[in-house]
Amino acid sequence: MAEKDLGPEDLGIDVARSPEQRYRWFLASLLLGRNIRQAQAAHTYRALIEHGMTSPERFAGLEHEQLRAILDEGGYDRFDHLMARELQEVMAGVARDWGSVNHLLTSSADRQEAHDRVVAYRGIGETTARILLDAVPPALYGTA
Repeated sequence: MAEKDLGPEDLGIDVARSPEQRYRWFLASLLLGRNIRQAQAAHTYRALIEHGMTSPERFAGLEHEQLRAILDEGGYDRFDHLMARELQEVMAGVARDWGSVNHLLTSSADRQEAHDRVVAYRGIGETTARILLDAVPPALYGTA
């Protein structure tokens, strides 16, 4: 039996509700978009949030090995080295380029522009972009 793809509601996330919720879904999407069991990705997402990774800027203050330890705690140990680097790079890029995940999304004219913005970051491919953007209400685009 195929594993069910998790959506934001499975993680207690309401993408339409707030910028913080949009960030949380972005973070979860980065994990869920990998070739890893959904349950492990969800557990890792929760571990990151519990350790205070509640904004892109929070990743900047974390040593690579500290992030790897959190990923290991969540069950992401098989990919921890690569994922730690990519998470830090993506989060730094979002903070630098857009200021926030919310601004990245709401300043996009439409889904295609948001897609183009997110896949420009190393480590974000079509699967991750689809997971992220399938949950973004179209009414959010162009509201910045």
